[in-house]
Amino acid sequence: MNKEAVLERVRKELEMPLFNGTIENKEYTEAEYQELKKSLVQYFDDYVRNVEN
Repeated sequence: MNKEAVLERVRKELEMPLFNGTIENKEYTEAEYQELKKSLVQYFDDYVRNVEN
């Protein structure tokens, strides 16, 4: 999938409709997408959730 498809899927799956992250403009495999999504969730847990608690 391309960059726009990845961003759209992240917005939908992570329920972040305004997400507009900067990612490389390339074709992503499913495995690459899953790794990207995992990284975003980890970032949220490490930096955003810690501030909330």
